[in-house]
Amino acid sequence: MTDAFEVAQLALLGEAVEWLQDVAVFVWDEDRHYVAANQAACELLGRTRDEILRMRVGDMTENRASPLFEEVQHGGAIHSGVMESPAGRLNYLTCRTRVAGLPYMISVCWRAR
Repeated sequence: MTDAFEVAQLALLGEAVEWLQDVAVFVWDEDRHYVAANQAACELLGRTRDEILRMRVGDMTENRASPLFEEVQHGGAIHSGVMESPAGRLNYLTCRTRVAGLPYMISVCWRAR
């Protein structure tokens, strides 16, 4: 069972991620469906959260067949690089994580300079 301190920490982290400026955060499931996106993700992509949550990983990038998705889902390592998107060139970090005890992947993106 999670104690009050852990609940407070998770709430603080969740709120901090929601309002990061210029850093998009996406959470996606093993079927590659987006299940969460922060406000910066919406602003960066010019889409609503509802639109993003109806999409799958790869729908917004040029390299849709990348083996990266498989590696992240099964490997667990942190992957990073630069990708082309409708928002332009983006740096990204992607890795496996757990949310509410379930396996998910998280991607953090920001504009490449």
